[in-house]
Amino acid sequence: MPRDHRAKDDAGTSMDPEESNSDEALHATMEPDIDVQEAELLIQELNALRIGEAFSEEDFLDYFDRLACEPPWIDLKVRLKSEELAKQYDRHALCRLRYYKHKLKQASKEELRDDKLKRILDISEDDCNKEFLKKERFFRRFEQDGRFDWFFHLDYLACSFLDDYQRLVPKNHGYSKWSEYHTYLHSYEIEREYVEYCEELSKQLKWMEPYVDMDRSSVKWGKISSRGTLQAIKIAATSFHKITSCLAFTGYYECKESMAYDIFWFKEYDGVYFEIWRRVTQGMGFRDALEEVYNLNRFPLRQHFMKAALEYDEAMMMMEDEFLTCTAEITPEVKEDKAKDLIVEAVNNRSYEQYIIKKIHIARIIGILDSEE
Repeated sequence: MPRDHRAKDDAGTSMDPEESNSDEALHATMEPDIDVQEAELLIQELNALRIGEAFSEEDFLDYFDRLACEPPWIDLKVRLKSEELAKQYDRHALCRLRYYKHKLKQASKEELRDDKLKRILDISEDDCNKEFLKKERFFRRFEQDGRFDWFFHLDYLACSFLDDYQRLVPKNHGYSKWSEYHTYLHSYEIEREYVEYCEELSKQLKWMEPYVDMDRSSVKWGKISSRGTLQAIKIAATSFHKITSCLAFTGYYECKESMAYDIFWFKEYDGVYFEIWRRVTQGMGFRDALEEVYNLNRFPLRQHFMKAALEYDEAMMMMEDEFLTCTAEITPEVKEDKAKDLIVEAVNNRSYEQYIIKKIHIARIIGILDSEE
């Protein structure tokens, strides 16, 4: 059936279907071909320089099949017996006591003059029998005074298939997918190996850093990203026998996003928030502190963000919320060097890997894990 070709305008432009179509087709195919050619040249260069790894789809499928199986599904409705719950109450009470004592070690001298706090430091676990713990209401009040950055999740307390490590949940201090992370319910052994896997990805995929600013819809980035994916799956399959396909892809995705985050977000934000914190601790309001830091003109990558916050209330609220999140761990007695380290950690504290590291740190303090491990 002949196609209906319409004139482009009334000014006498060509209506020859072959002429107009061939010109448009040539124009439409030239750019993608150039993009593809440039992408292939880039991969050839990487191969010549032995940067990253090149292997076939068959190799990828072979490595993929060698990944660990997903752990069994956990039915949260299968509950502990009453006597087991009673033992759990006692264990969790001691966990709270240990963590509170740990936090008191970081308290100021003025705070430690409080007789109530002194009494807590003097409590021995040997004296914590069932009657004493009931009288103290299992130290649940410790979770309510703002010192704790973790909790035992209510949805997981009664499940008989979980251990205390799986019930433990760090509070959300900027994690990108916190509401998902705590639902994974992986064992300590799996999460520890996941951290090791992510550390290995960071080393072996460092070659990708120069390319993370590429257009994500380009053929070049597609080739780079695929190359990284293949290498990540191989790393998981050959060196980490507890890493499932889900964890392998999660680790790769967050490693890749972390590279971009470090370049486009992390750089200079720690310095911005540190300078604001210094002024806020001296009694200056957040807005005035931000304006003063903006006028310093010391953080060129973040000037436009600060300018937007000073001009728009919504941007100001978002930036202040981010600031509060990044400085939540800084107590009054913390010195400037330590405060800066805490801000750097908080700004970069977004991935599942960082969530696990925090969780393991807490678990060791409260006695769920061996502190010497």
